[in-house]
Amino acid sequence: MLRHLSVLVITLVVAVTTSLAHQGERACTPEQWEAVVVGKVAEQSQGKFYIVDVVGKAAADYEKGVIGLSESVFSQGQYVGSYLYLNTKSASYLADVVNKHCQKLPPVTVEQPCSDSSWLTYRTSWLVGGTQWSDTYQHNNGSSKTTFTIMRDNFAMISENVEHVIGGVPQLVTLQYGNMTKGITDPSIFNIPSYCNI
Repeated sequence: MLRHLSVLVITLVVAVTTSLAHQGERACTPEQWEAVVVGKVAEQSQGKFYIVDVVGKAAADYEKGVIGLSESVFSQGQYVGSYLYLNTKSASYLADVVNKHCQKLPPVTVEQPCSDSSWLTYRTSWLVGGTQWSDTYQHNNGSSKTTFTIMRDNFAMISENVEHVIGGVPQLVTLQYGNMTKGITDPSIFNIPSYCNI
């Protein structure tokens, strides 16, 4: 299960640092934002296919260089656990909140994504609800391919799909972002748990 969370965390970091908008005028994701996240992680291993569901909250503060993801994980409708991923300028943390277990990882550079970032390839645009445009981009990073869809008007992320191989196991991560808002209403998502002081 910790590997599933690691994949989701990597996905969030990539998403936070790579979303773009296809438009002539420069646009950026808000300097601080939070959103509800729901999704699935699917993998095939030793001839079996596994799927877990995730529900949680993601937040970013680019000025402070931090991102956080607090989530609950379910397998076949049964609660599996609660996890926190936190990336700061000095380290990243992957915490099992229920069992109070924590891994300290190297930090990932977090930058505010803007429409003039150069590492995404524009793919297509879609009319959503007949009135708003969304844009889809792709980011290839070695054996990983990530596809993002964002709203053009407010630069809010709608969804992402990540195809990659982790430890020889192919995985597909699909996330939907909802209610993405400017600002941080609950800064505790950025607090390093006391059991992570390793």
